[in-house]
Amino acid sequence: MTIKVEGLNETLRDLRKIEPKLRRAMLKKMRDDVKPLADAINNRIPATPPIRGFRHDGRTAWATKQRAVVRTSFKKPKKDINAVSTEIPLSVVKVMSQGAAVSIADMAGKGNGRNDRRAVPPQMKRPNLGQDLPGGPSRYFWKDIERMMPEVERRLTETVRDVTMEANRELMRVRL
Repeated sequence: MTIKVEGLNETLRDLRKIEPKLRRAMLKKMRDDVKPLADAINNRIPATPPIRGFRHDGRTAWATKQRAVVRTSFKKPKKDINAVSTEIPLSVVKVMSQGAAVSIADMAGKGNGRNDRRAVPPQMKRPNLGQDLPGGPSRYFWKDIERMMPEVERRLTETVRDVTMEANRELMRVRL
């Protein structure tokens, strides 16, 4: 989900040049602004595996480190080849799943939009993981994201505005 903040790219670029400490403080505050969202998602993720197929020691095991984490980065998101835009998007804060099992269980049953499973003979069909799990696809992440997005957006916008004002005050002090 995208939140548009006017001037964020320029603010981060300028802060890197003139006040790196303020930039680091801003990123920490942005992570703190999104942390309640990650906490809500983590509360929704069950501590025990939802189905017995996740009880093993492999890569897709339901381990204790299965959780949502908040990361900051400055990579441009993957480009949508169909989108026409003059804006340069910037992914600053990401809420990500740390562990394959949570990602698999979260989106199981969504499919890819094609009806290719009907063409497979019945003896070759795989079990449907989505039917074994409670609820529909996006069991853990998107429900909380959609519910909390207005609050997160308000906090992030306030943080950017406050840091921009602080940087402007610093510049005024230096110039006077």
